[in-house]
Amino acid sequence: MEFVCLGGFKNVKGVYDWNGLNLELDKMQYDFSISYKIECESDDPENVKMVLEKFLNENGMEYSYSEVSKFAVCQSGKLSEDCSIWK
Repeated sequence: MEFVCLGGFKNVKGVYDWNGLNLELDKMQYDFSISYKIECESDDPENVKMVLEKFLNENGMEYSYSEVSKFAVCQSGKLSEDCSIWK
C-alpha cells in the first residue's frame, strides 16, 4: 500500500467575544493564498448575519459565503469566483 499526499493547508482558529457574540475565526493558509472564515452559533442567526455584514461593509472588507469545504478549496487551487468556490 502506498500513501499519496492530496495536498494540505494550515488552519489557525481563534475564538473571540465581540459585541456579545462568540465568534470563531479561522485563518486558512494554502500554498496559493490565505482566506478567513467567521462562524457564530446563535439562536438568532439572521440578526447575527446582519450585524456581521454591517461590520464587514463599514470596514471595507470583501466577503462571500463558502459553498465548499476547505479541502475542496485546497484541491482546486483557487479561491476565485471563476471556479465556483466563493459567491
